[in-house]
Amino acid sequence: MKKILLISYYWPPNAGVGARRWLNFQKYFSKEFAITVYTPENPSMLNEDNSLLNQVSSGTQVIKQKIWEPYDLYKRFTKKRKVNPGVLIDSTNGFKDKFTNWVRSNFFIPDAKCFWIEHSVSFLSKLFLKENYDFVISTGPPHSMHLIALKLREKHNFKWIADFRDPWTNMEYFSKLPLLDSSRRKHFDLEKKVISKADLTLTVSKFWSKEFSRLGAKKTEVVYNGFEKYNSPIQFHDKFRIGYFGLFNELRDHDEIWKALRKNISRNTNFEKDLEIYFSGPTHKNFHKNLKNNHLDNYLNYCEWNNTEKMKEEMLKCSVLILSQANTEDAMGRLPAKFFEYLGTGIPIIAIGRKNSDLSKIILKMQCGVFFEFNKLHKLSSCFLNYYDKYLKKENNIKKNDVDVFSWENQASNFIEVLKKL
Repeated sequence: MKKILLISYYWPPNAGVGARRWLNFQKYFSKEFAITVYTPENPSMLNEDNSLLNQVSSGTQVIKQKIWEPYDLYKRFTKKRKVNPGVLIDSTNGFKDKFTNWVRSNFFIPDAKCFWIEHSVSFLSKLFLKENYDFVISTGPPHSMHLIALKLREKHNFKWIADFRDPWTNMEYFSKLPLLDSSRRKHFDLEKKVISKADLTLTVSKFWSKEFSRLGAKKTEVVYNGFEKYNSPIQFHDKFRIGYFGLFNELRDHDEIWKALRKNISRNTNFEKDLEIYFSGPTHKNFHKNLKNNHLDNYLNYCEWNNTEKMKEEMLKCSVLILSQANTEDAMGRLPAKFFEYLGTGIPIIAIGRKNSDLSKIILKMQCGVFFEFNKLHKLSSCFLNYYDKYLKKENNIKKNDVDVFSWENQASNFIEVLKKL
């Protein structure tokens, strides 16, 4: 049985979305590969879900080492208890946040996990003396995981797969970072070094795969994220629930969404009576203010975080699910993990993004909802009313057109075939 070393910052009980891809893959890999996961013992966790530990296969070995991250310094300096995921791009940041963002952007390259690189290389090099790994898979962000694998590659012989769940220099917020020219060049240089040295650059969408090829990747493949099949039926909630799950940063907040809902409320008293806006996940600083300014705060049911089971439960109560993207270049290839969770429910999706993007193509092919380009959001109000009418008739179940192709099991199977050919 061939051996895989997975280098991942995110691993249970860390409930970050970054843990889900490989937590799900390892369930199906364990029949064909012996997997060792290398991950921090004390990572910074926005949320913790110990139930996820039950999904780790008995054959998966997990090795942990301590990591030092500068977040405690940040919290003391800014007097904040948590680091908001949207802090790097929030336009309302005060002096302290702007200063720490500048420091983080220019001194912690590629990210705040960079202090773990040298220790990890030293530790794993000793491990290589005992174990002969056939494959090393680094998954990022954080992209420091790729730099660990890059340095290991200089000392040891193995097939290296660099798995990019998100882009590096094409990430939606990269252009917003207060980078010095020298820091920006360093990011581009490190990215090129990783993708040119890796035997395979793996990513989650066709557009991003083409971008990595353009940037100099030796070989690229696409393995999508996925979903676990739902055993529970869709629940007809007593409200017309519009749901959004996951990070909702400033770039993904489009005022046309709120205008469309406000318009329908003013014209349809039944819509006003039945409406519920359900949000689960971290939001930007002005989110609640935006809803209040649009007189929608009374319709909001907000939960900062749900564990996996609770998230599924709340998702299945929705009449329609919203997926809103930033109007940035990376939206052409952005297929968020939550999109596949949405897809698995069979609940209609209203998505906002760029024309001819990978997301728009899959929604059209799967017939799983409606896709709006950024310049056509004025049509949102009629779309909401259309789904409201279906809610009243209890017709919100949609046909699942071969969505099982995106199950974790099928995606893992695709990945295993890729590894066998490498």
